[in-house]
Amino acid sequence: MNIGILLFDDVEVLDFCGPFEVFSVAAGLGAGSGGESPCTVFTLAERAGLVRAAGGLKVQPDYTIDDHPPIDLLLVPGGWGTRREVDNPRLIDWIRAQDAQTTLTTSVCTGAFLLGRAGLLEGNRVTTHWGSIDMALHLVARWQGEDLAHQTARQMEYTPAAER
Repeated sequence: MNIGILLFDDVEVLDFCGPFEVFSVAAGLGAGSGGESPCTVFTLAERAGLVRAAGGLKVQPDYTIDDHPPIDLLLVPGGWGTRREVDNPRLIDWIRAQDAQTTLTTSVCTGAFLLGRAGLLEGNRVTTHWGSIDMALHLVARWQGEDLAHQTARQMEYTPAAER
């Protein structure tokens, strides 16, 4: 499974780093238990070059929206940059086109604004929430089983909200 995490200027760090950590830890644990890695995680942005995340963190995406591998799960994080990107027709059209090809398109927090602008939320109940890490663990459990999700949380020394 290829997991693509979209980046853009002013993206919230936790919104993409939290899920990135969950998916990459799960991939390592899955491969470490004698099996094949359950996923490949990568980042991508509209253009090549550094992305300046919230707080000034500079991040170098792996790909652009023009040269990435096929995406099975697209994650659109939130942050102040969503308020600008919601009016970026090139990016919104790309998200819409990816949704037609992905197994799942998901968002964290205000990333839902971009999915909404792409018309992907119409007729659905949606919410935004700070629990991005728990959402990523839920997806690991959904695709690879509860055992790997629990191992991932334990490896990260993270207690999911449901267990607190």
